[in-house]
Amino acid sequence: MFIERAASKIRFARTVFVLVGVVPCVALVAWGVHLRSEAHRESLRREWERAVGVPLEVDAVEHPRPGVVRVRGCRMTAVDGGRLAVPVVEIETGPTEVRLRIDRLVCNAAAARLLGGVVAEWLGREVRYPKDCVVEVGGCAWSDQAAATAPGLRAECVTRAGTRAVRIVRAANPTGRGDELRIVRTPAAGDAASELMEVDLTAVEPLPLAIVAGALGRAGIALGEAATVAGTLRAVREDGRWSGSAAGRIDGVDLAACTAGLQARATGAATAVVRKLAWSRGRIRDAEIECTAGRGRVEQRLLDGLVSTVGCRPGPAHRTLAGAPERTFDAAGCLVRLDARGVEIVSGANLGGAIAVADGLALVGPPGDVLPPERLAWLLAPQGAVFVPSGGPGAWLLDVMPRAEQAGRPGQSGGF
Repeated sequence: MFIERAASKIRFARTVFVLVGVVPCVALVAWGVHLRSEAHRESLRREWERAVGVPLEVDAVEHPRPGVVRVRGCRMTAVDGGRLAVPVVEIETGPTEVRLRIDRLVCNAAAARLLGGVVAEWLGREVRYPKDCVVEVGGCAWSDQAAATAPGLRAECVTRAGTRAVRIVRAANPTGRGDELRIVRTPAAGDAASELMEVDLTAVEPLPLAIVAGALGRAGIALGEAATVAGTLRAVREDGRWSGSAAGRIDGVDLAACTAGLQARATGAATAVVRKLAWSRGRIRDAEIECTAGRGRVEQRLLDGLVSTVGCRPGPAHRTLAGAPERTFDAAGCLVRLDARGVEIVSGANLGGAIAVADGLALVGPPGDVLPPERLAWLLAPQGAVFVPSGGPGAWLLDVMPRAEQAGRPGQSGGF
């Protein structure tokens, strides 16, 4: 009897050991193998791809702690060819929030365009993105500054009572001021076209213009790869049309890029200072922009166009006896004012009343009268244009220039 009882106890102990010790251990090992398997990585990749809305590639997936997934070698590719690569990103998912942590992000214009599309999708699709999202980036580098790392940024995507908002903040500079972008979308009941969109931007540190244009979906802005922008912008979209005001500075403008689609070319570097810019329902209401350029070259055809098309006054050095097709200028600049009266062009500072000078003599001077916007549209028309420009920068200018009926409205100011 003693032996039978001992044997039953031994069998019971073995059974308990298998159930309590071995089976959970085997289950944990199997679960660990599954987490490291290609099938698990592929299932997560498909889930994230559906959430982001663009093709996604992933090299490896790790689980450093409960509720956190670390992804290595993450690459997103948009339909238009935009591509963003992130070496390491940690994803923490909660009941109402998704938090992403990225050590370092390298961004070019194509990647900015991709990210801008993702932000637009989050703002417009409540069902697809029901959770709040926070993205923390330790350091950023622009594509043209691969060796330099800009301060990190934090992006917050929040939804409250139907209103969806995005706030992107870049770390403050030594002066204590940082860059900030706020976008708030308030949908209208039953009418998507009448929703309200508000945008506030403060760029203290100069940002590459190509990056800003890509994020806004305006990749066609051609001011050169080295152009940077800083300033403030406030805009509101109601009934599908934008109104707002802005002020700032654009440095490193490439004249060759600006004139690439025109009938004549120029080379050199320029700066544009937007003293004030206000627009209403898609049309400029009031603007004052100062442009300056250092030494450069310009085709004689462009100088002739300024005289014959715009109405500028030819200076003593307007033409040479040799009839050279291209001219060198020492400095150029002008102040352009746009309002309901039309376009007013005055001489730049320290140019002796001229728009461009060479060897101390004026190449061209400003026109004496306020111009209709069609004059500038013709100057910006592409080669071969016969009628009023229907495409290119000239057509765009006609679409955004002030209307005559906007004159005299009380309380309208171009600044903030």
